[in-house]
Amino acid sequence: MFVVELAAQNSRDSLFMQQIADERLVDSTAEQRFDNAFYAAEALKNRSDFTAAIEGYRRCLAIDSTNAAAWFELSKMYSFVGNTDMSYRILLKAVKYAPRNDYYKEIQAAYCVSNKEYGKAIRIFERLSKANKSKTSYLYSLLKLYEAVGNDKKYIATIRKIETLNGISEETTIAKVNYFNKKNQPKKAIAEIDALIDKYPYNIDYKTFIAQYYLTIGDTAAALVQLDRLMNKYPNSGYVYMTFLQYYNAKNDQEQAKRCLAKIIDDTNIDISEKLDIFITHIDLLEKNEQHDKAKRFFHTLIDVYPKESSIYTLYGAYLIDLKDTVHAEDVLNTAVSLNPDDESSWSLLAQIYIANDSIDKLMKIADEAESLFPDNSTWAYYKVMGLIQQGKQAEAIALIDFYVDNLDSKQNGFKSLIIAIKGDFMLQDSLYTEAFACYERAIEYNPNNVIALNNYAYYLAVCNTDLAKAEKMSSKTIIAEPKNGTYIDTYAWILFRQGDLNGAKLHIERALLYGDDPDVLEHYGDILFKLGDEQKALEQWKKSKDKGNASPTLQKKLDHRRYIESPVKCK
Repeated sequence: MFVVELAAQNSRDSLFMQQIADERLVDSTAEQRFDNAFYAAEALKNRSDFTAAIEGYRRCLAIDSTNAAAWFELSKMYSFVGNTDMSYRILLKAVKYAPRNDYYKEIQAAYCVSNKEYGKAIRIFERLSKANKSKTSYLYSLLKLYEAVGNDKKYIATIRKIETLNGISEETTIAKVNYFNKKNQPKKAIAEIDALIDKYPYNIDYKTFIAQYYLTIGDTAAALVQLDRLMNKYPNSGYVYMTFLQYYNAKNDQEQAKRCLAKIIDDTNIDISEKLDIFITHIDLLEKNEQHDKAKRFFHTLIDVYPKESSIYTLYGAYLIDLKDTVHAEDVLNTAVSLNPDDESSWSLLAQIYIANDSIDKLMKIADEAESLFPDNSTWAYYKVMGLIQQGKQAEAIALIDFYVDNLDSKQNGFKSLIIAIKGDFMLQDSLYTEAFACYERAIEYNPNNVIALNNYAYYLAVCNTDLAKAEKMSSKTIIAEPKNGTYIDTYAWILFRQGDLNGAKLHIERALLYGDDPDVLEHYGDILFKLGDEQKALEQWKKSKDKGNASPTLQKKLDHRRYIESPVKCK
């Protein structure tokens, strides 16, 4: 009996353990299926195929409808495709299933702000701030919201909270000064500036704030009193002269302003970065008065004082470009680049000169150098591709496009979409339609919203009279994105023409003509009118197309034979 009992017990235990194992297997399989679905959706997102990614995240949620991360990613995808209402509704699901995730709540608050639902946003940030008492970013967000809704009491209270955490600062002082100024309470504004000066008694820049405040409210007499006091105490301070410069500009006293500028330039205790805005303001004033010679002399003075400061050369180069003096601008900017190769703005200005002057060899050279310094900026790669195209080196351009498409990572999908579509255009020039369509497919895979690729692909599908439903779908995306683009509307009209919807084609081609009278659009208009039985008006449009420069042999045949003739296209 004992042995039998033991066997029965073991049998029951085995069944129990099997049941537990089966449940664990089911759970593990569900987790695994969710993970696989999530990683697949992430891959689609990283390829910028947002429509497919939406379906991918929905598959995740079919496995686990309470997974906040999947809801959040799905919300982002709807945002990327422009459906903000759906994005927001789905975001609320993420917030629901991850109630302790502050980041999700921050995004929710951002949606509320964009929808001008400031009350909701305030409530979210107030709760976040209460739960994270040491985090000032929430307090700064509340500060802006309280200002937007005019809640003065909470606005000031929030500044006090920030100061309790971080102490009195320039930022909080300016916020309070602006508040009291708006309330026409200058004494309170000055008291706040005094408190900042007391906190930082050795900061001369802060000591000029009161004079600056008086200038802001138009009380130049009071500003001068303050400035005279400072001048007596700090006779060589560039900061004092900076404020004096504001005073003399307000008085339109150019001689005294010039003297102040000289003092500011000479003060080596002030970093050049603090002076640049003043220099730019002065140059803008001279340019406004068309005193270009004075502006150039001023730049030469700055270069004499700061011969190794690349920012001065970059600023001067930009000024010379505005004057169309690209020869001197090129020299100045080359100096800037040699002094500081890491300042990309100088490289960009040089590229601007070479593009304007059609100096393709020089553009290619600096694009190659700049690309090695700034590999994350695909602009330089684009210049190299377009430079080869401009030089007529089609094979080299295609090889470079293939290199970039194969080697750049997914962060550059937008650029890859752009250049693979350019390759598609090349294929069409050689009537290689199959290869062109493959390029367009890849371009749209990398960026589903590449309207140029969508339009060109759709148009040539219509030219080949194939897959018209797909063509119409792609073309409709382009005219939704750019409803006033006559070229895109013409494509859509031509697809409708191919489908036999002549009335729809006529409606859209006439819309296209509202935005320009391109010869190809005029020819298409004539084709549609002829098929609708209006031969006379068709001939008029074909004639207009020819007069606009359309030299197509097929168009000439239409005019000669007074009828629609299909263009000979061998789609292969």
